[in-house]
Amino acid sequence: MIRLRHVLHPIRSAKHLYQQVGTRTLRAQAERTLSGMQRGRQDTCWCGGRLDEFAQNPKYGQCKECQGYVNRFPPLPEDLGRLYSFGFYWNILQRHRGHPTIKERTEFDRSDGRLEYWLQVFERHAPARGTVLEVGCAHGVLLRELDRRGYKCIGVEVDKKTVSWTAEKTGLDIRRGVFPDMELPSCDVFLCFDVLEHSLDPVKFLRRATQILSPGGVAIIQSPIEYEKRNPPFAEMCEKTFDDSQHVFILSRKGIHLLAAMTGFEVVAEDSWRVGHEIAVLRKVITT
Repeated sequence: MIRLRHVLHPIRSAKHLYQQVGTRTLRAQAERTLSGMQRGRQDTCWCGGRLDEFAQNPKYGQCKECQGYVNRFPPLPEDLGRLYSFGFYWNILQRHRGHPTIKERTEFDRSDGRLEYWLQVFERHAPARGTVLEVGCAHGVLLRELDRRGYKCIGVEVDKKTVSWTAEKTGLDIRRGVFPDMELPSCDVFLCFDVLEHSLDPVKFLRRATQILSPGGVAIIQSPIEYEKRNPPFAEMCEKTFDDSQHVFILSRKGIHLLAAMTGFEVVAEDSWRVGHEIAVLRKVITT
């Protein structure tokens, strides 16, 4: 007598084999692209400080001045388009690292609480109306919620296909470009979540944000910021934080305050959704 488990066994085996092959293929695609990236060399911090060795990851150094962390071999600008493309970054790399793809992000960001948290921070610090600009808006879930609340919303993404996909899904004004090297209208709120750590020049990045913000405008930034000393840094998020394929500068508390002062901002609030996802709320300094 043929039992059901006898029939299902080869089916399960085939499914398991298919999953293994798929995992190996993803890993090979991701590693091939990442290993082929052109890299530069960074011997000083964005603040000008010299670097000490960083025991947890020799590919990073720690700044003697601001105590932040610096990727010694960051990707070159000409490879950023390939790295952050719709096909590679939002599908291959995310799946390889166990993260949701861009098509899954909207539901994921709602279910894990980050969207609700972002909106709470926004409500506490942003004006009741105006124009919101988000650099690195990805799938646009936050902008869509703010659009429903009456804000004029503009998003920015590097990749052409990502821009088209997000614009079609949200109906919002999504623009292609590499911030800060692009023309943009003025805004009242500047947002960037999990973006600043990817910037090759955080001073230039935030100076441009200051330029396009209206007087007294607010910037809300989510990035790994070492507000609390842990061993290792960022505790269970250490490995993901010090991802040398993407993250260039990891800020300290001293660093975010220094960076704000250098670029025309003041830090008005510090917060944290989770370790490795810290928040700095900056207000543009009004000069007379």
